Amino acid sequence: MSFRERWTKEFAKMLNENERKAFRLWLEFSQGKILESEFQSKMDLKIMPKMLGKMSAARMNALEDEVERLRKRVASLENKVRK
Repeated sequence: MSFRERWTKEFAKMLNENERKAFRLWLEFSQGKILESEFQSKMDLKIMPKMLGKMSAARMNALEDEVERLRKRVASLENKVRK
């Protein structure tokens, strides 16, 4: 599973039902599955900004976790090479 797939799955678990709907709508738009006009017509202006804020924070946390995971992996591989 790619980083994006893992992140998407974990992020969706954090959201309430309305935010999850907004996230799915955003995903469809960002993947080019729906047009901008359809996205704008279905977008809830009360929910979307809050969901996007959560998404930004969750992305930063997930990227930091991924960097740490990769550092540990590299350290482990370097130890194996030294032996």
